[in-house]
Amino acid sequence: MSVRETIDPDSSLWAWLAFDLWFHRTRRGLSLAQTAQIVRVARGTVSNWEAGRLRPGEQYMVLLDKAWDTGGHFQRLRHYAITGHDPDWFKQYMQYESDARVIKIYHGKSVPVPVQTPEYARALLLTGGQAQQSDREVEARRKRQEILARADPPYVWIILDEDVLDRPIGGPQIMREQLDHLLEVDELPHVSVRVILRSVGAHPGLDGAFQLLDLGGRQVSYAGAQLAGRFIEAGDEVAALAIQFDQLGALALSRDDSRKLIGKVRERYL
Repeated sequence: MSVRETIDPDSSLWAWLAFDLWFHRTRRGLSLAQTAQIVRVARGTVSNWEAGRLRPGEQYMVLLDKAWDTGGHFQRLRHYAITGHDPDWFKQYMQYESDARVIKIYHGKSVPVPVQTPEYARALLLTGGQAQQSDREVEARRKRQEILARADPPYVWIILDEDVLDRPIGGPQIMREQLDHLLEVDELPHVSVRVILRSVGAHPGLDGAFQLLDLGGRQVSYAGAQLAGRFIEAGDEVAALAIQFDQLGALALSRDDSRKLIGKVRERYL
């Protein structure tokens, strides 16, 4: 069975788009190479679209709708795929995260995954009732952190609320080790950890945690939620979150003052 044949068009809007690309192409008796000429990409790119491995850009759907006279079908389908909920969003997000040139993270409740220690991560998972999956999930988080040690790592800018430092997750020893780790990663030339004081009061991040990924030509984002986050590719929503992150950065302490505060809070856990 080919990869394309495993695509279930009922599983998600992106799967539906992948299936319809194959269906309309084969219905017209066109090869992958012929379709690639229409949209001006490589043959393998079209193959990856149909297999669901890559997601086509809007400009390519415009060209297909025009060439195949589909009345804007592919443009509309892609639009709703971008703005709707995708059950497979996390797999795509992980790929984008590994390819990102810049990662911007805001979190107001806990230390974000890329800079969590294993014991801090395990304490969070146990609190959330994921005891049976904790070892596997801790290892998965550790693997995500490997991007920080790559030869060509992304620049990672993390903004935290002061409450993140004060929340004693896992107990004093785990918190000491976690805050030590924050100070260590902040010494890396491609990582910056900044803190927003509680005294700032209301700010744009109070609606929840989010991340922005710069892919070198466009941005995508992830917004956290109680049971499941949301992967965002729509340009206007991503732009709004980018503005929010800049506003949060303006409210945060300087790098040196953030380090001093982290060190001061660390002493409370002795």
